[in-house]
Amino acid sequence: MLGLSLGLAAGLSPGPLFFLVLREATRKGPRAGVLAALAPLITDAPVVAAAWLLAEGLPKEFLRWVGVFGGGWLVYSGLSGLLRPEPKAKGPPEAASLKAGVLANLANPHMYLFWFSVGTPLLAELGPDAIFFLLGFYLTLVGSKVLLALFAGRLPRLGRLADLLLALAGAWLILRSAAP
Repeated sequence: MLGLSLGLAAGLSPGPLFFLVLREATRKGPRAGVLAALAPLITDAPVVAAAWLLAEGLPKEFLRWVGVFGGGWLVYSGLSGLLRPEPKAKGPPEAASLKAGVLANLANPHMYLFWFSVGTPLLAELGPDAIFFLLGFYLTLVGSKVLLALFAGRLPRLGRLADLLLALAGAWLILRSAAP
């Protein structure tokens, strides 16, 4: 139950990947949004492994700089989407949607913060039952984003709003990360 609830909370929380999935689905169609939603299945495993091995050794400034650079990338991504003309027709989803999702998730310090402070210690505590936590977590994390993509893909007018929200999320991330 804990994995299901934490995954659902992470999946439905507005943040970089949430807004990117929204943008990809509204601009390129539901399939592109689904590809972006799959990003945690690629990005999280190396972070969990690093958290397991390095949890005590990373400087505290690490997450701060991830947030500043990640926020900058999100502002750039959102503003470039706002300045780009609306697409005339939806094209086939490209690997670019998955790549954008991977970059957005890697740029998000909340993923690192979760795995370094909560997730990895919880996995250690659960022992062999950790597999059930992970299955529930990713089922609801990715599943909620896939449902978002399927819904948003039917509402193409949300594209500009998603770009604006992505840029604002990036600016918020920069301000929050840069603050002492």
